Amino acid sequence: MSDARGGGATPGALHIVATPIGNLADLSPRAIAVLREVRAIIAEDSRVARVLLSSIDVTSELISLPGFDEVDRTLPLIERLQRGDALALISDAGTPLISDPGQHLVRAAIAAGIQVIPIPGASAVLAALVASGVAGARWSFEGFLPRGGTDRRRVIGAIAADERATVIYEAGGRVLETLRDLASACGGTRSVALCRELTKLHEEVRRGSLEEVALAVERGEVDGRGEFVIVLGETSEVAASADASGAYPAALAAVEERVAAGASRSDAIRSIAAEWGLERRRLWAAAHEDATEGGEPLGRTDD
Repeated sequence: MSDARGGGATPGALHIVATPIGNLADLSPRAIAVLREVRAIIAEDSRVARVLLSSIDVTSELISLPGFDEVDRTLPLIERLQRGDALALISDAGTPLISDPGQHLVRAAIAAGIQVIPIPGASAVLAALVASGVAGARWSFEGFLPRGGTDRRRVIGAIAADERATVIYEAGGRVLETLRDLASACGGTRSVALCRELTKLHEEVRRGSLEEVALAVERGEVDGRGEFVIVLGETSEVAASADASGAYPAALAAVEERVAAGASRSDAIRSIAAEWGLERRRLWAAAHEDATEGGEPLGRTDD
């Protein structure tokens, strides 16, 4: 099929251009044409972008758009687009906006009536999903998990309660910790695919149970260097019938944190159940059982 717009850039439009995640051969001919024709290219890190652009002989103006300063730098870009400049947004690797800056710019462009044109291409999310062998048709994307505390337990608890596959980004130094946390919340037998350095020379996909893959990482059987994508396999279990290895133990810890901070136990249970999408009565029963085993009787809750 032909495209009436052709393969190049459109004046006054913001082009969202996917770039390779490792293998330069994955940059599409259309992406190359757009990058050669736009008036300027917007990148998170101009140093990384220059390596890619020099490989395809692109000398367009390069504009840095770091995440911490995106809001302040957006208005001048919108003004250029309104004057008719064709601009392209790229990420350091892969499809822009997927755990990368640019969302504010795109929303501002749409609000200003500017055309936003996606130039599809490489994506670590999709590459990991299709290579994993553990994901079905329904899946969720979490990106990078919170590093610790209540937020991390809440997110992992929600993942454990979800029957769909889940895609997670992780740095090499934290992969083992994340696999262990997932095994604790989801059960060690749940399937997982650990994808390392996708499309690069040392690409590797390690499949197995959470327990098995975590052990392989611990033993050094998986190189800890590089970029990782974790694909947690789908499960046929319904969240409401999750066993003791599911989301409720993590939710109980969050309840105790609220209580320690001064909240009543009933209020803590009610709020955590609502925030995590859990059954309030079941969480109350689990909290009652946990406290009884510890020898601390609970008062009544106003259900």
